[in-house]
Amino acid sequence: MTAPVLVDRDAHVAVVTLNRPHKHNALNLEMLEALTDAGRTLAADRRVRAVVLCGAGDTFCAGIDTSIFTATGIAAAGAGRMRPMSDSPANFFQRAALVWQELPVPVIAAIDGVAFGGGLQIAMGADIRLAAETARFSVMEIRWGIVPDMGITSSMRHVMPLDRLKELVFTGRIVAAPEAHELGLVTALSAEPVA
Repeated sequence: MTAPVLVDRDAHVAVVTLNRPHKHNALNLEMLEALTDAGRTLAADRRVRAVVLCGAGDTFCAGIDTSIFTATGIAAAGAGRMRPMSDSPANFFQRAALVWQELPVPVIAAIDGVAFGGGLQIAMGADIRLAAETARFSVMEIRWGIVPDMGITSSMRHVMPLDRLKELVFTGRIVAAPEAHELGLVTALSAEPVA
């Protein structure tokens, strides 16, 4: 079985890759857990001076894998995952996005393709977000009738006006990279964000 998250080091830079390209890097329970574990490990590694978050293939992250919403997926998720974790006030789902804010080094999200739903919330945990000019973004949870609760209230409200954030949350509309840059979701546009 392929690891859902890869961590590679190039000198003092750690590259964390969401690794489910066949599913557009959609977040399943294993990937959420692996993201949290990677963040915790890198936070403790004093050799790391910067972290790059990216997605395998041509997509950063298409959001939550909808299989989580099936009866077996919800049963596997369990109610216990909605409670705060032992080392954080965040629950299991929130921790995968918020762990990046706790790193003592710069975290850069390099975004190609899409950052939808939970994928956008993970990207917002980064200090800097570089996006391809063709990238697209959405707080898409409204389309599933769920609350976007992976840290959006602590990450996005500091980069854009609250009324614009509410509009994105209430509509779930897809935003192209140039507008995302204007709104503050993206720090800069780049032809090659990972480079």
